[in-house]
This record gives sequence, structure tokens and C-alpha cells, in this order.
Amino acid sequence: MMAFCGISLLAAFLWEAASGYVILLFIPALALCFYQMTLTPVYGLKIALGRWTVMTEQGDRIVASEEIAYLRITQAGRAAHATLVLRDGKEVAIPFDLSPDPLELIQISTECGVPVRTR
Repeated sequence: MMAFCGISLLAAFLWEAASGYVILLFIPALALCFYQMTLTPVYGLKIALGRWTVMTEQGDRIVASEEIAYLRITQAGRAAHATLVLRDGKEVAIPFDLSPDPLELIQISTECGVPVRTR
């Protein structure tokens, strides 16, 4: 978003001095920035009181804290993968790697009453 604003301001400033270059260079750059802003998917994890929201490219999945059996952390080289294991046995993968240290997620999940296990 900052790149889009910066390119827009620069194009407006340079319009009077070199309008041909603005059309040639900055209009495609602005179009690319706008394309990336609108189509970039949002991934992540929101932890609120009593619920966890896992955001993936397929959509958001809201999981109540009571449904979570435990949080599984598996090491994969320098990064760690996290998965919510539900009481019915289903698994909800958290769509990002915890690198280099998953301690913050472990601390937050234990504060929410969700046990943590490693393989």
C-alpha cells in the first residue's frame, strides 16, 4: 500500500516535467501495485477470547477453543509447523511456518488453556 501511495505521488509530481515517462513507466507500475493489493491472499491466525480464526486461501475457519484438543508443533529444519488438533480428531493446519522460534504461539495458546504437544 505504501508503494502504491509513493508511486502515485511521484507520478503526480513528475507529470508536468515528463508526462511521457509517467505514462510509459508509472502507469504500469501503479497497475501492478493495485493488482498485488487486491489479489494477494491474507494468511494468518487470529486468537480472540474463546475462538481461533485460521485464515487460508480457501477462506476463514473459526474454531472454538473448546473444540481444540491440543496444538501440535513439529520441527521442520529451522522452522516449525503448527497444527490445531480438534477433539474429534480433525486437524486444522496453521498456514505459516514459525521461524525460528515458536515460543510466542506456545505462550499464547497455554494462556488460552490449549495444551501444546510436540512430535
